[in-house]
Amino acid sequence: MINMRCIMDITLIKKLREETGSGIVETKKALELHHGDYESAKAHLLKNLKKETGNLRVASKGLTHLVIKENEAILYEVNAETDFVNKNEHFNKMIKDIGDALITSKASHVKEALKVKLGDQTIEEKILHTSAIIKENAYLRRFYRILKHDSQAFGFYQHLQGKISTLVILDKDLGDFNNKLAMHIAASEPKYLSFSQIDTHTMDYETFMYEKNHGQVSVHDFNKYLESVTLDTQYHVLDPSVRIGEIIHQNHAKVIDFFRFEVGQGIDNKLNCRLDIPCDGSKITVTPIY
Repeated sequence: MINMRCIMDITLIKKLREETGSGIVETKKALELHHGDYESAKAHLLKNLKKETGNLRVASKGLTHLVIKENEAILYEVNAETDFVNKNEHFNKMIKDIGDALITSKASHVKEALKVKLGDQTIEEKILHTSAIIKENAYLRRFYRILKHDSQAFGFYQHLQGKISTLVILDKDLGDFNNKLAMHIAASEPKYLSFSQIDTHTMDYETFMYEKNHGQVSVHDFNKYLESVTLDTQYHVLDPSVRIGEIIHQNHAKVIDFFRFEVGQGIDNKLNCRLDIPCDGSKITVTPIY
């Protein structure tokens, strides 16, 4: 005679393992502890899992992603411990699902984003759940929401399925050039939009770092360096005979702003992180409206 209780237990164990990524022994113990109550056992496993994943290797790999919907765009980065996650179906599905949830939400920074609902879970719970399945620590490191006006245009580009994601806002639509400019930003890594955007404190910092890396500053060499990291004065990666600023001027257009996310920016394996991009994703991001 078939033991229905046994079949039910096996079904619950299988479902709980899929939901939490826990082992058979841990799952059975959780069900026994909570007298077969599925939701209580699940909460118990996820709580213990959170404790276990709190002190693992540095999570500096992963993917960036962007989603555009009409006049709104979001950029975000989810980090994990190894490059293997980039080919993991659970991790990739999570990245897409997070984007689908965030683009329709009102969240404007990481702490709000983690509370956004994704089905019957929050994004924070979804990341924890996926961490258990892929056996790697993962977290939402940063998140931007960007708005534009109807008359403005987005350009976007993703490199290697999300190793780099870039977004640019122009004051008018320049057709194919919008995305070509975003690709240029991915390849050329500009730090500034134009010289006029570099304030005194930033210039002092750039001077200090240049002296630290190259010795005494030559005005000519330092200016060449600034040209190389400023979008307006960079030579177009697809046509090195012309600067980006010249192309923009010829089209009577203006670049409003740009954003460039690269996986692991500012993180190394010793957790030495840049001040402007903290390891823990604690930077409060704004919602630019142009």
